[in-house]
Amino acid sequence: MTFRKPLPATMPQTFSVAAASRNGITARQLRNPAFGTLFFGTRSAPGAADHLTLLCSSLATRMPLGCAFSHTTAARLYGIPLPRQHEGGPIHVTSPAPARALRYRGTVGHSSLLRADEVDELAGVPVTSPERTWCDLAAILDFSDLVAAGDYLLCWKAPLTTAERLQAAVAGHPSRRGRVRLRDAVEALSSRSRSRPESLVRVALVASALPDPIPNFEVHLFLSHRSDEIDLAYPRFRVGLEYQGDHHRENRAQWRRDVKRGNDAVDEGWSTIFFTGDDTADMTGVISSVERRLRSRGWVAGA
Repeated sequence: MTFRKPLPATMPQTFSVAAASRNGITARQLRNPAFGTLFFGTRSAPGAADHLTLLCSSLATRMPLGCAFSHTTAARLYGIPLPRQHEGGPIHVTSPAPARALRYRGTVGHSSLLRADEVDELAGVPVTSPERTWCDLAAILDFSDLVAAGDYLLCWKAPLTTAERLQAAVAGHPSRRGRVRLRDAVEALSSRSRSRPESLVRVALVASALPDPIPNFEVHLFLSHRSDEIDLAYPRFRVGLEYQGDHHRENRAQWRRDVKRGNDAVDEGWSTIFFTGDDTADMTGVISSVERRLRSRGWVAGA
């Protein structure tokens, strides 16, 4: 689609109708179907992709000062892993109380106490801090998913916060929704988990009558002269659990490394249980499998 009157060269990917008018874009031009209409009173530039960052950038052009993207929207912007039902959906925005919650189509508005230090900038838009985002998620997620989200924030590979900062955020969180769950979850977090399925399985095992597994346990394989990390391990019984994500089967080099790692561990007496994302829907089955393997290695309940 072409325009008889050239558009401003500095026009951003998203903008408000009011800003367009101030920059010389006419009402007739704005009716051109090449512009996207993501929210009422906003437009996106021709050819702009419809993705979360663009949606937030568009809405941000109309949001009152002090508002921030929050809850699952903030989590998605940070890359926090969420249950499938929360991977899409409406845009969540928190307004600082006593301001009223936003009521735009396609959004879920919240009004809450929101301190300046609880708002960061990410991808050019205001978003609640990692700590505040995690606290807000307690009103939406169940215990296991909340722990998995917190583990992601603490993961030692690329931490977004610290356990101390999360604990301080929990103590000062203004909402009472999910408060008990939040306090329990902050005590169950680990900085050693590398994926959501690992976290979910760890939470289930810790809640069972079985011993607590050690996440990402480093084991020295003397026969192959190298060290490795087992996703969830019971070193005393040499039983380990390994998560196999889709990339393990789709990447040939990864698959071959996995086979070698598995064989090297067996050579040194380890017994490995492999699980996939589908297994997290049947935690009872996972626990039963681990119990059988532990018992075969000498574990006795209550001993």
